[in-house]
This record gives sequence, C-alpha cells and structure tokens, in this order.
Amino acid sequence: MIKIKLFGSLRLKTGCKGLDAQTEDVKTVKDACALMAEATGMKPSEYKNCVIMLNGKQTKLSSKLSDGDELVFLAPSGGG
Repeated sequence: MIKIKLFGSLRLKTGCKGLDAQTEDVKTVKDACALMAEATGMKPSEYKNCVIMLNGKQTKLSSKLSDGDELVFLAPSGGG
C-alpha cells in the first residue's frame, strides 16, 4: 500500500487529506497524480505542478513506487 498525503492549499481546495493506494494500481508518481485527480475531480496537471516528495525526498513524475512508500504533494505557494 502507498500512502498519499496532500498539504497546503491543495488540501484546502480538494477537502481531501489524502488516501491509501494499492501498489498494483499506482506504479509511478505520474500514476498517483492521475489517481488523485480522479479522486478529487481536479486536473492531473494540478498535481504535477506541486512539489512532490517520496519518502521525504523530492522526486520526479517518472519515479517508481513500492509497497510502503509515502508520497506527499505540497502545493506551490505564492506571495510577495
């Protein structure tokens, strides 16, 4: 099982803290973006534009996922 978590404005916008995904359904970070988009009704590109952390380290969309991984999506913040 892969634990997917959302933080920041992404969590507020979707009303979702995250979900658990089966390893056979989510093989890459890109697959996780598609799954989260489907679950929340957002576009996959909105997840791809986030800072994405895999087990505490920034990762790429092409990164492979394994059972027990934790994937965190951090929405980019703005300000000035």
